[in-house]
Amino acid sequence: MSRRSKKQFSVGEEVRAKWPGSSLWFKATIKSIEDDDVFVTFEDGTEDVVRKNDISRDGSFRSRSKSPARRAGRRSRSRSPARRKPSPARQKKTSPARQQKGSPGRPKKVSQGPARQQKEKEDKKSENNPAPAQTTVIPDETPRRSSRRTVVSSTATTETRTYGTRSAVKAGKQTIDAPLESFSTRVAKTTHYEFGGPIGATLTVFFLPLAMYYFYFACGKNKCELTLKPGFSRKFADYYDPEAYLMFCGWMVFQAALYMLPIGKSCLGQQLKNGSRLSYRLNGFLAFFLSICAFAGLVYKGYPVTKVYDKFLPLMTASIIFSFVMSSLLYIRAKFVANSQLAPGGNSHCTIYDWFIGHELNPRIGNFDLKFFCELRPGLIGWIMIDLAFLVKALESGTPMDNLPMILLVCFHTLYVADALWCEDAILTTMDITSDGFGFMLVFGDLAWVPFVYSLQARFLVDHSVTMAYRNYYLAAIVCLGLFGYYIFRSSNCQKNMFRKNPNNPALKDLATIQTPNKKLLVGGWWGMVQHPNYLGDIMMAFSWSLFCGCKSIFVYFYPFYLTVLLVHRQRRDDYHCRQKYGPAWDKYTQLVPYRIFPKLY
Repeated sequence: MSRRSKKQFSVGEEVRAKWPGSSLWFKATIKSIEDDDVFVTFEDGTEDVVRKNDISRDGSFRSRSKSPARRAGRRSRSRSPARRKPSPARQKKTSPARQQKGSPGRPKKVSQGPARQQKEKEDKKSENNPAPAQTTVIPDETPRRSSRRTVVSSTATTETRTYGTRSAVKAGKQTIDAPLESFSTRVAKTTHYEFGGPIGATLTVFFLPLAMYYFYFACGKNKCELTLKPGFSRKFADYYDPEAYLMFCGWMVFQAALYMLPIGKSCLGQQLKNGSRLSYRLNGFLAFFLSICAFAGLVYKGYPVTKVYDKFLPLMTASIIFSFVMSSLLYIRAKFVANSQLAPGGNSHCTIYDWFIGHELNPRIGNFDLKFFCELRPGLIGWIMIDLAFLVKALESGTPMDNLPMILLVCFHTLYVADALWCEDAILTTMDITSDGFGFMLVFGDLAWVPFVYSLQARFLVDHSVTMAYRNYYLAAIVCLGLFGYYIFRSSNCQKNMFRKNPNNPALKDLATIQTPNKKLLVGGWWGMVQHPNYLGDIMMAFSWSLFCGCKSIFVYFYPFYLTVLLVHRQRRDDYHCRQKYGPAWDKYTQLVPYRIFPKLY
C-alpha cells in the first residue's frame, strides 16, 4: 500500500488517485476541492470525484505493480489467494460460442480502467515484435456477483458494452463503443461560472423581459425605430387578458398531449455521468404536422385566428409569467432529488445562479421529460403558429403578390422549424441536453423569447409594406442566399450526426479525423473548413430573413445580430468544455482548423 500524505492538497496539483471502486492508483490532476470530495482528471481524460483519503502525493506513492499491462487487467475487487487464479476446470471450460469469437482455444482478452490507452500502445508494439502474449482469463462469475465494468444498470436502461473485431469495424459493419468505466454518482460543486456569474445572471433575468416589451412598443403599427421612450403602456388591462392567458395555457396542454402520444420511435440519449442513458420518444414532426392541420381547421371553420395579432402583448406577458413560475418550481424540485441528478454547471450553491442556469439536469415526471419537451415543441411550433396568424392578418388587407415577402419569410421559417423537428434526435447530442441544467435560461428562451422575438420580422411585415425597385430580382437573390445557408447548415449537421453515431461509417471514410483518448474528432468535410460550419449556415439564413423586410428599420435586423453574438458565445463555451475534455488533441484540432465560424475572419 502507498503511504498517504497528510498535507492539504491544492487545485492543479498532480497526484496519484485511487480509481473509484478499485484498489488501483493512477496519475491525476486536481480540478477542485470541496470538503472531503476532490474532483480530479485522470491521465486518460476521465473526470471523477474521489475522497481525500484516496489521494496521495505523486512523489510519495509507490506502485504495487510495475507492469501497466498487468495493472490494467487486474480486477477491481480484491480476491482472496484462493480465488486469484481460476481453477483448471474453469480454465478449460470454454463455450463454443466464445471460441468462435476469438482464435480457437484462446481465452478472451480484456482491458479496463484508465490504463486502456497505455495497454493499446503495448498491443501495437507486440504486433510489430511478436512475443508470447499474456492473457487474462475471465472466470465465470457466481450469480451473486456481477461486473460493474461490463454492465450498467439504472432505472432508465440496462446496457451491455461489446467490442467488435477489426475487420468488422473497418468495413463499417460494427462500431467499437467507448470503454465502460466505473461511474461516480456524485456531482461536484460548480466552480466555473458562465454568463457573468451571479451578477450576470441577475442582470439577464431583469433585462431580457424588459427587452421583449421594448421591441413590442418601439416597433409598432405606426413606426418601428430606435428610441429612448418607446411609450410603454401603463394600463393593466393591456397586459392581462383572461382569454389570452387561457389561449397560452391551452397551447401548452395541447402540445403536452401530442408529446405523450405513443407514436414515433424511441431513442436513447447520450450517456450520463452515472453511466445510464435516458429514453426519448421522437414524435416532434408529427406534433408539428398536427398543429398546422389544427390551425388550418380553425381557419376553415372561420375561427378568428388573428386574435393572436390582436392579443400579442398579453400572450407575451403570459409566456413571461409562466417562465418565471416554471423555473421556480423546477429549482424547488431540484432540492429534493439525488445529487447524481444535478447539472454539472448548476451546482454552485448560489441560489440565483443555479435557478438561472438550471439546477437539475434532466427533470422528468414519469416518462415526461420537461427539458426535451420545451426545447422544440411549444416555443418553436408556437413561432410558426404566430407567423401563420400574422400571414392571415396580412392577407385580409392585401393580395398574395402584395405580401410576397411575407409569404417567402413564413415559408423559410416553416422550413427551418420542420427541419429541426424532422431531425429531432440530433438535439440529444447538443449542449442544452447533455450538460446544461433546466432553469430560467432555457425555460425563458424556449417558451417566451423564441416565439415572441423571432416573429418580429413577420409582425413588421403585417404593419409595414416593402416597396423597392427590381423587387422580384431582389427577392430571388435573398432566396438563393437563404437556400445556400440552409444547405451548409443541414449538410454539416448531417456529417456531424453520422460521425457521432458511427465514426467508422463508410460514407465518412475519406474525411480526416484526430484520435483522442476517448473518441475521434472530425476534421474533414465542412468541419475542416471552420470549427462550426452549422453556425455559419444558421447566420446566413438569419440575415436572409431580415432582408425580406428591406431597409426601413434596424429593428428587423436584431435577430441575425443577436444570433451571431449568441453563437459566438456558445462557440466559446463549447471550446472551453472541449479543451477540458480532449486536452492536447483539441489543441491539435484548433491548429488544423483555426477559423471558428467565419472563414478567413473569425
